[in-house]
Amino acid sequence: MFKGKFMEKRLKPVRHLDAVDGTVYGKHNKLQMVNPYKSKFIVHYSNGEVEEGNDLYNTGWQDVRDGISLLQYKLSTGQLINIPKFKAYFPTIEVSESVEGFKLFHAIHVRCLAETKVVRYKIILKQDLISKYKIGDILISEEAVGHSSYWKLGE
Repeated sequence: MFKGKFMEKRLKPVRHLDAVDGTVYGKHNKLQMVNPYKSKFIVHYSNGEVEEGNDLYNTGWQDVRDGISLLQYKLSTGQLINIPKFKAYFPTIEVSESVEGFKLFHAIHVRCLAETKVVRYKIILKQDLISKYKIGDILISEEAVGHSSYWKLGE
């Protein structure tokens, strides 16, 4: 087993954190990330019912019903991000894993089905000294309509 400085530079587990993890990453970069255990989606239905997801490790998206009138993401930083109303939604999470087993959450991608296109909302979950994007920034792009069996329909 390695000892000394190698062991000191390992990334810390994030379950106990309240908001973000500031950790030295390399020699000159500081990385911050949302706490994935304290970030989740919130679904609003047209009948007034509200359903909350679990966390970013086990979202619970498979249990969401059709009829969504509003989709939100609540980050551990306190930011509440609203996704406008669309015909259907399909979220995925961009994550990488180190050889030590630490998961780094980069972004939530929410593909939103419009009439003739798919609008992708990319919600940034990490920031460092290299990237120009910060936690909670939203990047919007468009793509061709594709098929997915995991779409959840709006109202």
